[in-house]
Amino acid sequence: MTEADAFFTQTIVGAPMSVLLGRRVSRPVATGEGLQAAMNAGDVSLSEGWREWIINTRACAPVGQPRLRPGAWRRRLERHAFWIGSLGLICLAGSALAWGFLRWI
Repeated sequence: MTEADAFFTQTIVGAPMSVLLGRRVSRPVATGEGLQAAMNAGDVSLSEGWREWIINTRACAPVGQPRLRPGAWRRRLERHAFWIGSLGLICLAGSALAWGFLRWI
C-alpha cells in the first residue's frame, strides 16, 4: 500500500483500527494518526500507527507477490456509485408514488 492509498483509505474509511497490536491506542496517538507533512522540510510520511498496520497486513503475504487490485466490476461500481445510488432513490420515489396513486384510485 502506497502512502497515497493509505491516505485515501483513511479519509474515506477511517483510521485503520482502534486497537493496535493487541493494545488500546491512547488518546494522543489516536488524534495524530494519518499522513504527516513537515511543512518546513516538505517531507510527507505516514504516522507510526499506519506504518505498523501496513507492515502487519502484509506480514503473511508471499515475498514478491503484489497486492491485489480491485477487479473491473468493482472499479466500475465505485466509479458510478453516485449514479447507481441516485437511480435507486428515483426508483424508490417512483414506487412510493405508484403505490400512492393505486391506493388513491
